[in-house]
Amino acid sequence: MRLVKGTFLRVPAKEPKREFKVADKIRVNLHLGKIEDAIIRAVIQNSDGFKLQVDFGHEQTALIEEWQVIKE
Repeated sequence: MRLVKGTFLRVPAKEPKREFKVADKIRVNLHLGKIEDAIIRAVIQNSDGFKLQVDFGHEQTALIEEWQVIKE
């Protein structure tokens, strides 16, 4: 493969589809960089994708977007 100066290899724009299910343990970015370990309690699908209802900390819950998941 011959590379020309100033070019770069293309990479996929989107990550592959993630699949989440109830009781999965994940790490999430809640807000302003606050990272928490969480457990999925519900997966809510809508036209824009899906949201996750998670439990974290001491009996706290949140409804988060897919992009807030840091690690599965």
